[in-house]
Amino acid sequence: MKRLFAIAIVAWATAGKAQTVRPEYRAYWVETFRTSLATRVDVERVVDAAVQSNANALFVEVRRRGDSWYLDSAEPLTEVPGVGEPDASGRPTFDPLRYLIGQAHARGVEVHAFVIAGAVARLDPRTDPLPRDPRHVFLQHIWDAQNNRPFTGRRQWATRALPYHSKGTSYDGQRFGDDWYIDLGHPDAAAYTVDVLTHLVRAYDIDGIHLDRIRYPEAPIDHPRGERAGVNVGYNETSVERFNARYGTSGYPKSNDPRWNDWRREQVTNFVRRVYLSAKAVRPSIKISAALIAWSNGPRASGGFEATEAYNRVFQDWPAWLREGIIDLASPMLYKREHAPMERKQFDDWLSFLVTQAHQAGRAAVPGIGAYMNAVEGSLRQARRARESGADGVIFFAIGDTTPQTVRMNSTNRAVPPKPKRTNEEFFTALARGPFAAKAAPPLPPRDDTGSVLGRAPLDGASIAIQSGTLRRQVSTDGGGYFGALKLPPGDYRANNCAFRVEAGAVARVDLPCATAAEVSQ
Repeated sequence: MKRLFAIAIVAWATAGKAQTVRPEYRAYWVETFRTSLATRVDVERVVDAAVQSNANALFVEVRRRGDSWYLDSAEPLTEVPGVGEPDASGRPTFDPLRYLIGQAHARGVEVHAFVIAGAVARLDPRTDPLPRDPRHVFLQHIWDAQNNRPFTGRRQWATRALPYHSKGTSYDGQRFGDDWYIDLGHPDAAAYTVDVLTHLVRAYDIDGIHLDRIRYPEAPIDHPRGERAGVNVGYNETSVERFNARYGTSGYPKSNDPRWNDWRREQVTNFVRRVYLSAKAVRPSIKISAALIAWSNGPRASGGFEATEAYNRVFQDWPAWLREGIIDLASPMLYKREHAPMERKQFDDWLSFLVTQAHQAGRAAVPGIGAYMNAVEGSLRQARRARESGADGVIFFAIGDTTPQTVRMNSTNRAVPPKPKRTNEEFFTALARGPFAAKAAPPLPPRDDTGSVLGRAPLDGASIAIQSGTLRRQVSTDGGGYFGALKLPPGDYRANNCAFRVEAGAVARVDLPCATAAEVSQ
């Protein structure tokens, strides 16, 4: 029997203490690097673990690096052996995701498709095997296998660090560590990824799309003498060309150029907006969430969110996403050691900021807890503080066996005995005796009396006026010409000269330029 998962225990109050059960997320990330999700037995084991611990949601990694753990996909099936229980000819005999959805839904557990958006390959193409399927995005738009080198020009989708300072990168600044990332500033790369995720929403009865690595990679930091530091990333040729066209400049922008910083944040935000509206247009009830960056000190200790690494290192402005409404659940990865005093303070700083930002925007705050780096006592404390802060539940990384062998609790004093690693059985027993004895349902999304619009115009960066009576919104198109607006009261609108109607809870569609009255009559 395969090693079962070490489940981090979600506990909201001390064992045996009475509590009022309210709707809240009791969720787990299911990552597929260390957690097998190949066979029916694997799927059943994951669902059983969730049910036994009274969890109500699984965020299951079904897109890892430009591949899929499901059969009805716009991308190749993963090459991990055994996925789908292939027959003698190699043809899968079942669909892991479809089977998981059926098993989980039958037992009251939501399934959110956890997808890696930015990173599409983790390999060294000159020493490691390349993807076998020639359709893989890495072989189509990053690596020219015929000539054994990266593509150039418009076909190259990878982001890049400039070679003059490329520590931690390789292949002329295009591979970051072991990973290759697409650049969301390349319109074709963004469009491809949106299409992959929209196809997934159409094909499967998933409860949500969960975006991870929705950012730029960790990149070299430039320290120009007498100037602020800059981040050396985002220099995909096509994205740079678009930037120069907008601002009338030439060459490569400096890594600390404020406009270049804003540009990179804009590319990520535009992508999130387009995923949100495209998915909601297919299924209005689907929930869009993201695993968000919360590295190091929180906003209070940093002097504001704009001083954090989330904002100025990987260009992920997730509070703005909450305010605009382009994510429904915010799950910052608060991976902090409870037994380290500094990290405990960081956890509480980020947690307070998350709850405030999400609730002011009418969205759900679901902090991510790093169970792999805490003993069970630490996970219990962090989950309890999350609930006391007003969070809408928690999500634990991870359902796979990644808990440490020993963890020193609440002290760096070597004289304090470390806590031993717990088995699954111990986790389940503690949970069954604690406050999770009573089940809870996930929160229902708030009633939305407004609607949205997703449109397209033939220009990059065009200004679009959306109007209805005295209401006026000014938005801009992205690199593919797409634009969108949320929280529009129902009624008749115009986008520039094109009429459309907004309905509550729905996404309207309008394409510019629209036909004139004379053209319609012909």
